[in-house]
Amino acid sequence: MAAVKLGVIGVGHMGRHHARIYSEMPGVDLVAVVDTNELVAREIAKKYNTSYYLDYHQLVEKVDAVSIATPTSFHYPIAVALLDAGIHVLIEKPITSTVKEAKTLIQLSKMKNLVLQVGHTERFNPAVISLNGLVKKPIFIETHRMGPPTRRNLDIGVVFELMIHDIDIILNLVKSPIVKMQGFGLKVYSNHEDIVQAQILFENGCLASLSASRISSEKVRNLEITQEEGFLHLDYIEQNIILRKQISSKYIFDQPKAMYRSEFLLEQPMICKDEPLRLEIEHFIECLRENKQPIVSGEDGKAAIEIGKQIVESLIVVESDEHKLMRELFAVRR
Repeated sequence: MAAVKLGVIGVGHMGRHHARIYSEMPGVDLVAVVDTNELVAREIAKKYNTSYYLDYHQLVEKVDAVSIATPTSFHYPIAVALLDAGIHVLIEKPITSTVKEAKTLIQLSKMKNLVLQVGHTERFNPAVISLNGLVKKPIFIETHRMGPPTRRNLDIGVVFELMIHDIDIILNLVKSPIVKMQGFGLKVYSNHEDIVQAQILFENGCLASLSASRISSEKVRNLEITQEEGFLHLDYIEQNIILRKQISSKYIFDQPKAMYRSEFLLEQPMICKDEPLRLEIEHFIECLRENKQPIVSGEDGKAAIEIGKQIVESLIVVESDEHKLMRELFAVRR
C-alpha cells in the first residue's frame, strides 16, 4: 500500500504535534510543513526531517491530505483551497469562524468525496471513549476547563478556545434539542471573553453547566454527570473515570430528625491510556484510506460553533476599569 502523503499547515503549539505524530507513523510520508514564520517552519522541518514552505499553495499536487492548525480566522480560506484541489482535510477546532463558512466546507467535501475531520481531540480521549455504555439518561452535566494565561489564540475568546470541546462532548452525549441557554463572562486580558460560565437546558430535561477560564492558576479539565444510576466524574488529563453507583437508600427515624441516607458503590473502570491527538490522527488516516465518515465530522464541528456562537451572543459580559488596565499591560508584554 502506497504511503499517504501529508502536510501540516501551521506549526505553532498544536501543529508541531501533528508533524511529530505524522513523522512517526508507518505508511505516512510527512512531505512538508508550512508556516508564515520561516524560522519556525525551518526548525520543525529539520526536527522531523522534511521540507518546509511559507505558502500552503505549494502543497497542492504534492500531498493527499493536510492538517490545518493555523489561527481560526485562516481555517476557511485554506480549507476551501485544498478541498477544491482534491485534498483531504483534518482541521483543528473550531472548524471555522462562522456557521456559513462551515456549511461551505461540508458541501465542498461531500461534492469532492473527501474526508473533512474536525480536531475536537477530546472525543479521542480514552476516558471519553469509555463513556459509551456508562452514560444513559444524564440529568445534570457540569464541566470545568481552566488554564493559565497564554499569548495563544487571542483572536478568539475562551468559548471557542476551550469551552468548544465541552460543547461538542455534551451535544454528543445528550442528543436532544436545546430549549434555552444563558451565560456570564468577563473580559480580563484580551478583547474577547476570558472567563465564561454558561448553562444549557435541553428539551429532555437535562441541564448542563459549563465553566471555562484562561486566567486560572492551573490546568483543570473535568466532567461530572448526574444520572439516575448515580454519579460519574471524568478527569481528561489523568484519563480516568470514577463512578458512584447508588445501591440503597432509606429513611432513618431513630435520630432527633428523620434522615435520608444513600449508600454508594465506587467503581473505577480500567482505561487504556493513550495520546488523544495520536488516536485522532490515526482515525483520520484510516478514514481517508477506507473512505469512511470520521467520528468528528464537519457537521459536528458546525454544530459546536452554532452553540458556541449562541452562548457568546447570550453572554452578559462584565468589564471593569481594572480589567482594561490588565489588557493594556498584557498587550505591552506581548
